[in-house]
This record gives sequence, structure tokens and C-alpha cells, in this order.
Amino acid sequence: MAGTGRVECEWVDFVADLLATPLTAFPEERIAAQLRTTFSGLGCAFHIREYGRVPVQRIYQQGSLARLVDELNTWAREQAATAHPILRYYLATGDTTPVQVAEVPVAVVGARTLGSWYELGRQWDIEHQFAIRLLGGGAADRSFVLGRTEPFTPAEMALTRRLQRLLTGLDRQSTALAAAGAPAHEVAADVRLTPRELAVLTLLARGMTASTIARRLDIAERTVHKHLERTYAKLAVTDRLSAVLRAQRIGLLPGAT
Repeated sequence: MAGTGRVECEWVDFVADLLATPLTAFPEERIAAQLRTTFSGLGCAFHIREYGRVPVQRIYQQGSLARLVDELNTWAREQAATAHPILRYYLATGDTTPVQVAEVPVAVVGARTLGSWYELGRQWDIEHQFAIRLLGGGAADRSFVLGRTEPFTPAEMALTRRLQRLLTGLDRQSTALAAAGAPAHEVAADVRLTPRELAVLTLLARGMTASTIARRLDIAERTVHKHLERTYAKLAVTDRLSAVLRAQRIGLLPGAT
């Protein structure tokens, strides 16, 4: 991995590009590619587990992993919950912090589980993995899992913890924008609302306070107020109710039911 400062600048530029247009769907494939580049990973998976449903895994890989996608997905569905050290650790502890296989406590998952994983992972060239969980608070538990042949350094793991907040914020914003609907994005462009301003306005219309919006989008409350100030100015209003009513009239938000 390159110098930390340079890598963080690359991620700032990457996120700026993503936010240049409304995020109506979570850009998991682009994020997976960026994670592979940053951490020199062989493959990156987006893993989704929801209570009562079969786990879903989408693998974005390069090199030799391409021929193993079906095998890896089958293993993830049928065995990961009991045989993958990171997943067993998360299920046992409820921890949400990014973690790599080498950091999983033997006392939690057992030496046999770790040994079996390393033996299997070496066959796939991804024995060293980390997971970054999205803290969306929804019914589904979603994580990016990246694998390679070497352990991750302390500096790399520190970066995963910073990226967790960033990726969670992107996820929450894309969810809010998707709820606004495609026509709203066209109107937002006409009145020069940014994707983040539209996301804030959409949550405001649901009755959320600035502090709640800040937690939902994982940004500072003062940043929410700045977005609202600019939104009010662009809509030529001065308060919350007027902003929502104006947005409904011009098609930025669905009308009241």
C-alpha cells in the first residue's frame, strides 16, 4: 500500500467522483475495485446476510479467482457461518469493527477453525482477509471482504476503520436518494441541488431532525445545517415546512398522502 496520506487523498477523489451524480444504488462494484487497488487484493466480495434468507455473495475478482467464483459462492452460502473465522467471530461477539483473520482470537473461534481456514484459504490464495461491515442498522448484515496472500499491516487495518465510516455514509446516502425516485433527480439538477442536499431534504421530509439526519448519513450535525441553508436558498424558502411544500410542488419530493 502507498503512503497513508496519498491513499486517503485517492479515496477522497474517488468519493467525490461518486457524489458528482445521485447515488440511486450503492456502487458496490466500484468500491470493491477501489479496495482491491488500495490493498493489493486478489479479490473482493460483497457479502449479504439476512435473517431467514440464504446468504448472498457477489465476488469482484482478478486473476486466478475468476475460475473459482462458483466454488467460493457455494462455500459462502453453505459453510461460512461455521467455518470462516471472521464471520464466526462477528456472530459470536457482535463486534462491528473491521478485523482481519490474523486478529481473530483463537479463544473465540477455536484453533481448529483457524487452521482449517488457513489450509483452505491457501488453496485459493486468499488466506488473509479482512472484513468491513456497513453500519446501516437495517435487517441485512452487509460486508466487504477482501483477500490476499499476505497479512494486513497495522496501518492498513487503521485505514479500514476510517473507510468503514466513509462507506457507511455512502450507503446511507444512496438509500435516501433511491427513496426520492428518478424524477426527483432530474428536478434536483434543474434547481442545482447536490446529491447530498437532496438526500438531506428527503430525510427532512420524513420528519427527521438535523441530529437524526446527521446520524443516518454519518456526517456532522453542523454539516446538515449547512446543507439545509443552501437548500433553502436554492428553493427560495426560509424554513423547513416551506422547503418540504415547495419541493413537493416542483416534484422533488412525493406529495403528501
